[in-house]
Amino acid sequence: MKLGELIKPERVSLNLRARTWAEANREVAELLREAPEIADFPAFLEELLLVQGSGQFWFDGEVGFPHVRSAHVNSLVLAAGRSREGIVAQEGQPPVKLVFLIGVPKQFHTEYLIAVGALARIVQEAPSRGKLLHVKDAAEFVSLIAAAEQKV
Repeated sequence: MKLGELIKPERVSLNLRARTWAEANREVAELLREAPEIADFPAFLEELLLVQGSGQFWFDGEVGFPHVRSAHVNSLVLAAGRSREGIVAQEGQPPVKLVFLIGVPKQFHTEYLIAVGALARIVQEAPSRGKLLHVKDAAEFVSLIAAAEQKV
């Protein structure tokens, strides 16, 4: 599984308008509304918001990885968003500027961990994260992730 194949330019928003973590999850999830990997988008979104509302998410610095394992997801799916101002996901933590939303089928046990691990290795390095925070378009965002994945 390659991140460059999972993330597509049409599933990247570089201008999130969300001000809250719930709004950010909803806005990035909307990029997947027509995704063939999701069998029932409204049910998927409801599960995602329920899980994320319970505080079960993972983030590191300026990067958040909201996710949900769902029976409404047929295969691993990924969308991303960028907020220049940042979104407070948890009090006392830095604002999240990059959101990588992952939908995972219930039966997938390791695929999510592999995807998050690869993304985390890419964005933990300040130069890679900085480039993603300043790209001009979604195609460049995807290209940077694919290129960085080759190095890690």
